[in-house]
Amino acid sequence: MNREEFEHAFRSHYSQLVSYVRTMVADEEECHDIVGMAFEGVWKNLDRIDTSTLRGYLYSSAHHLAINRLRKQKLHQQYVDYYRNNAVTAFTDEALQAYDERMAMAMKVVDTLKEPTRTILICCYIDGKMYREVAEEMGVSVSMIKKHIGKALKTLDEFRQKMLKS
Repeated sequence: MNREEFEHAFRSHYSQLVSYVRTMVADEEECHDIVGMAFEGVWKNLDRIDTSTLRGYLYSSAHHLAINRLRKQKLHQQYVDYYRNNAVTAFTDEALQAYDERMAMAMKVVDTLKEPTRTILICCYIDGKMYREVAEEMGVSVSMIKKHIGKALKTLDEFRQKMLKS
């Protein structure tokens, strides 16, 4: 296919392709963009495209481009809906205040723990240290660290259960 044949094909098929794509895509400007991309694909492969199959190639290309555009729009809309429903409500002032209140109450419970349980819990869960690391620092075994963590988590769970009941 040469440049003249391409220009003839463009003039012959452009408006029909736009009408075809319009049956799938509502936005007129997007229809023109999709048809333009289909012709761009022909232009890039000018030397490999047979003029006898050009019409079918253009319709197939425009169809696939329109479907891909619709898929992207649907996925984008799903993300928008998700964030509109979840992310916005998750960070309201009330939600943040409730979280801060729960954390303050939990820290009061942590403060009531006996030593070394309190220190071990803080090192592992607040400071983010590994059990092995805390065991080495304190000169005790990892199983002893696990025992104290279990005791602390049990106390926190009891507190959580009380909070749920009230």
